[in-house]
Amino acid sequence: MKAMKVTIQSRIGPRWLLAVRKAVAVPIALGAHLALVCSAGAALQSGVYQTPPGAMVREWGDRVPNGSRVVPIFATLTFDLGAAQPALTAVITNAVLEGGNPFALTVHSSSGSHLVDGTYRFMGDYLQDIYPSGTQYLFDWGFSAASDGSVVWNGNTYWAGGHIWQVAVSNITLVPAAWLNISRVGTVSAQIMWGTNFADHVLEYATSLPALGWNTVTNAVTSAGDRLSVTLETGISSRFYRLRKP
Repeated sequence: MKAMKVTIQSRIGPRWLLAVRKAVAVPIALGAHLALVCSAGAALQSGVYQTPPGAMVREWGDRVPNGSRVVPIFATLTFDLGAAQPALTAVITNAVLEGGNPFALTVHSSSGSHLVDGTYRFMGDYLQDIYPSGTQYLFDWGFSAASDGSVVWNGNTYWAGGHIWQVAVSNITLVPAAWLNISRVGTVSAQIMWGTNFADHVLEYATSLPALGWNTVTNAVTSAGDRLSVTLETGISSRFYRLRKP
């Protein structure tokens, strides 16, 4: 099982709760752990998606060497589509700007909408995570669901000031990334949650890693919107959890 990067979500008690985006086991405040394996495809919904290996974008402008270049992009995009205004967070490991070297960047939408043709559109300040007061580097991205459950990304990132700079995203196919999330429920329980596009997966646990064997979690699975969840007592012994497709 290959360890990957994790994202801290919230704090409960004396230890950190961690959410898992990929195949990894990590400690959580319940005295338990999370692991995740496998992935699946589904229509666009709240959840985590990633660009495939080899994805490229075209950057062009009057400050880009030779006026234009094609550069790779790797991004993990998290959609929250259940709110009155849909929201997007994109973590780009190799963002570009004005022909410079790639850098890590987190992008948050400031507005989001669900269009009549089914496309989701997100707009915002491309660099606001770095410059909270705002810049004139903006983005306008659209996402549409394909029949095979993938998501197609199109749009532009651009300078809205006095010169030309733009990054064009054209028909990049995103794929769902398996994920687990955890949150406190009352004082003695916690909830593990995942997307309904992984409804054909089962939640399993082991008491140690590497595991000699995995056991199916028998707690009732509930559904709310595009999320599935189970509720666990926080007093259980140390455990590792994974989401697996049989």
